[in-house]
Amino acid sequence: MKKSLLMLAAAAPLLVACGANSVSESDVESKTKDQLTESLGDGVEKVECPGDLKAEEDETMDCTATVAGKEIGITLTVTKVEDNTAEWTIDVAE
Repeated sequence: MKKSLLMLAAAAPLLVACGANSVSESDVESKTKDQLTESLGDGVEKVECPGDLKAEEDETMDCTATVAGKEIGITLTVTKVEDNTAEWTIDVAE
């Protein structure tokens, strides 16, 4: 069960790969880490995701964030795709 303790919006340029629009794994991780750091402070050490994020509304991806030495599960959900920009929310798992 996931609890929406944290709802954040992040934006990153879309990259076209293999004919499909996506945000690269490294961009997803860095933009998500930046947003978590902005909300939670400097305790956010890293964010790890399993691959590129498809730039399609309602697309989700489960990632892991390390905050103050503790790993927490997060789910990214794409909320908007427009003008080569994808926006997503970050939900923190309980």
